[in-house]
Amino acid sequence: MNLNDLSLFIRVVETGSFTSAAETLNVQKSTISRRIAQLEDGLGVRLIQRTTRKIKLTLEGRELFERSRELIGQLEVVRDEIAADSHELRGRLRMTMPSELGTMLMTEVIASFIREYPSLDVDVELSTRAVDLIEEGMDLALRMGPLPDSSMIARRIASLSRGLYASPKYLEKNGQPKTPEDLAQHQCITLVKPFDTWRFMDWNDGEPVTYGGQLRTNSLSFAREMAVEGTGICRMPRVFLNNQVEEGKLVEVLTDFTMTPTEINAVYASRRNLTPRVRAFLDHMTESLQNHPWISNCTS
Repeated sequence: MNLNDLSLFIRVVETGSFTSAAETLNVQKSTISRRIAQLEDGLGVRLIQRTTRKIKLTLEGRELFERSRELIGQLEVVRDEIAADSHELRGRLRMTMPSELGTMLMTEVIASFIREYPSLDVDVELSTRAVDLIEEGMDLALRMGPLPDSSMIARRIASLSRGLYASPKYLEKNGQPKTPEDLAQHQCITLVKPFDTWRFMDWNDGEPVTYGGQLRTNSLSFAREMAVEGTGICRMPRVFLNNQVEEGKLVEVLTDFTMTPTEINAVYASRRNLTPRVRAFLDHMTESLQNHPWISNCTS
């Protein structure tokens, strides 16, 4: 039995189709189909019933998948550890993160990581959606804010300090809030979340404050630009709007009060544990962010 073919079979089952497996592995769909056929010929059994829309495992295919999935994962870890010991990581590291985190904080981190590991290919998907790591073949996700309960392993990387910001023209028209209580009378630009709460570490025992506002969005970049336009007050990690503050387009308000920071968490699939590729990136990232002026509690 060819273990590479077996790995392809497992990826097809995990992603639910030959097409999805080909996309996650960056290989031709026809190559995967041919290799799975070779695996079936070698075993003398049909593993997958192919249909036009989805795959269906045979009884033999289900048994092979369940019994070999963990084994292949362990072999991948061994392979990566051997590569790491030789200081030459190879293969492909696939990660996903929010667009703003990628473009406003992680560009230099990833660029320097690629320079340090020239034999390692890196795929980065910038997305606001919660990517299913196993189904989509991702090694790692970087996520901001509270994490939902899941079977994934989460590791806190750092905390980002945050503040409230508004444009001078908004403040000229609506006045400056003096205390967090005043936010109830202001237009606040918030995120589309079930519980987008604003809290201050030194106000009302950290309980959520009441705020007004008409506009919600799923994009921090859009919230920032709408604040620049004078639409309202936005809450933003400071690192995301250095230019706007320096240019006088936005002004921080309620500076006598400290907002709770937001966390950056690394999430990876529990079945693979922490592979050398993922470990190398996490170590590189925490080292790179260690002395960033707007990042605190960066942990390795």
